[in-house]
Amino acid sequence: MSDLKREQQVVDALKSHFGEKLLSIETTFPRRIDCTVKDPDHLEVFKFAKEKWKAWHLIAISSVDTPDGVIAAVYHFDIVPPHGTETAITLNLRVDAPNREKAEITSAVSVIPGAQFFERETHDLMGIYFKGHPQLDRLILPDDFPDNVHPLRKDFLLEIQKEEAAKKAARAARAKK
Repeated sequence: MSDLKREQQVVDALKSHFGEKLLSIETTFPRRIDCTVKDPDHLEVFKFAKEKWKAWHLIAISSVDTPDGVIAAVYHFDIVPPHGTETAITLNLRVDAPNREKAEITSAVSVIPGAQFFERETHDLMGIYFKGHPQLDRLILPDDFPDNVHPLRKDFLLEIQKEEAAKKAARAARAKK
């Protein structure tokens, strides 16, 4: 297991360079750092990571719909490439959309061209609009899927779930009589 020295060096470098632009940063597991920044500060973090650590691999972009209603994108990328027995450290960089109803985050494609596919997927399934993305077309959902309906959001319900909820409400209403 890691003694977390390398992780701490990364955290210290990010804190030193970005200061209060980092809303939060912590080592959550060996070789894993979670960080939160505001939009568009994530672009600066990407540029810094590319220059300082030769950030070499965008693993994925996931999305979060938190219990308190915040929609966020989380960029997962390796920032220290493996050399010999040294392993990469994954930085999970979270960017919250300031408005749930109009969830917008600046696209990272200008800094990380490989983000294009992942941002399209996140747009499709979570409804985050990535400002400046060159081609934010549907990727996963069929063309006839309703606009502004995003299956990964907590408020998305399939028709069968809606029917079951209506049946449950009807049973509860009958039980009260």
